[in-house]
Amino acid sequence: MFKNILLLLALVLSYKSFGEEKVASFEKILFNRDNIEISGLYLEGNNLLFVGDKLSNRAIYKVQFEKDRFYYKSHIDLTKLKNHDIYFAKALLFKHGGRLVKSPFDLEGLTKCKEAYYLVNEQVRHVLKIENNILEVLPIDFKNVFKKNGFPIEKISTNAGFEGVSVDCKNQVLYIAQERDPRAIIQVDLKTNKVQEMFLLENKKTKNGSLDFTDLYYESGFLYILQRNEYLISKYDLINKKIVAKLSFEKLKNLNARELYDTGEPYGLAEGLAMSEDTIYISIDNNYNKLSKKAEKLYGVSGNFSSLLLYKRPKGF
Repeated sequence: MFKNILLLLALVLSYKSFGEEKVASFEKILFNRDNIEISGLYLEGNNLLFVGDKLSNRAIYKVQFEKDRFYYKSHIDLTKLKNHDIYFAKALLFKHGGRLVKSPFDLEGLTKCKEAYYLVNEQVRHVLKIENNILEVLPIDFKNVFKKNGFPIEKISTNAGFEGVSVDCKNQVLYIAQERDPRAIIQVDLKTNKVQEMFLLENKKTKNGSLDFTDLYYESGFLYILQRNEYLISKYDLINKKIVAKLSFEKLKNLNARELYDTGEPYGLAEGLAMSEDTIYISIDNNYNKLSKKAEKLYGVSGNFSSLLLYKRPKGF
């Protein structure tokens, strides 16, 4: 009887609300079999897709699940698309925000509407569209939007750019996460490729580094925003322009997520977010850092593999 009471108490505490914040119920962790870094997730039916943020990662990849590990295969090879070579040259050689030195491919976010995939390329602040085997850059005037909001692009680090993307397909509205400095959501009308709004959010520093955004998921008038350094998913009400709920994903089984990799830094590593009706998927971009000794002992895996974290999605979140 006493044991059952303790189990019930533990279940209640796992979803205990601290004001707006709740703690996600951890389900499992899957380690990659390769050293690819995962920077953006998208769930297409039963297929979990991702992009990577290195120059060599010019593809959309599909996750292949195993019991405790996963591997991947190419879903769409960007190098084989029409306009790839032209885009590569322009992104490499043309100035963006006053800078000549930057990566032409730094893919950080992925979403889909109908037959078109949309990807964000961080350092050059481009939205790429893939449809009918054609790669194109959406002609969106981000430079003037940033300038009007008091943040000239040439004064912002190329490593503090677009980190996530999601879409309200019904209304043809694209949402882009500007990581930090400024931390913002950019709302784009896909019918006109015009920025409808850029709403800024709190941009303070914390003990874990800057507040930041690293991926987005749209559903029914809400944006779910991945906050890497705070280990949070925030549910943002797009009508009332405010965060209405927060879910912490910091707790793993017998391990704190901050202890998963041996980085020596307080910064978070979560960069991809996808959600189904009952599951939350979060990808960890470990920047080739090795698993911690504690994690190696707990999971029986050693090396510098990236990982996928799976959580039970709470009802109403």
